[in-house]
Amino acid sequence: MLGLRAYATANGQLSIERAREVLAKPKLTRRGNPVDVRRLFLFELYQEVLSSRALFVMQNNNMTAKEYHHFKNELGQKGFKVLTIRNGVFGAVVRQRSQDLRADGQSDKSVKGLNTLLVGPTVVAFSNSSDEQHPTLTKDFAQIVKKYQKLLVVGAKFDGGVMTADILKTVTDLPPMSQLRAELVGVLSQPAQSLVGLLQRTPMGLLMSLQQHQSNLDSDGTKEKAE
Repeated sequence: MLGLRAYATANGQLSIERAREVLAKPKLTRRGNPVDVRRLFLFELYQEVLSSRALFVMQNNNMTAKEYHHFKNELGQKGFKVLTIRNGVFGAVVRQRSQDLRADGQSDKSVKGLNTLLVGPTVVAFSNSSDEQHPTLTKDFAQIVKKYQKLLVVGAKFDGGVMTADILKTVTDLPPMSQLRAELVGVLSQPAQSLVGLLQRTPMGLLMSLQQHQSNLDSDGTKEKAE
């Protein structure tokens, strides 16, 4: 059993105050027994992880301790945290979050399907960096993880939605959000400019067409009278 100090400081995720709150009202199993403190800690820890803006899920196919250490360091330099998770506990957190969202009348799309990604030994990399703080977040992750052949990226939870590996690859190839916004503004402004020009030109063109049509009618009428 972990003591209060270990519970509060493991991985530097929970404050002592939060640990006291959790231990003061421990969760119970379906049979009414207190939940193991270690599992209780993991449940709280995984709730924080699940709330991250970006969460990448990977299968660990027998990485050595040295490889795992290097991987954590590389991603750490890019603002990520890396954690090996227990699928059963993490899955329980996902189900609880889904139930809470639906109970509040909200959509659970931000976590729906995430449990299906939890197969085999699982590692997650997560970050709360905003697009402004880290515009190349997904590209940096992809460039690092591809160097580790024993890691298989199976999906992600990103900006409020769950993505499979295929969708994630497409998102990774996209330019930063700031660039997309600029391009979108350009695309939206272009039709407006064209429409304004069209509206400015159309009356003149219409008038010229009507004048030409009237001229043709007058010419035909003159010919008929002459005949």
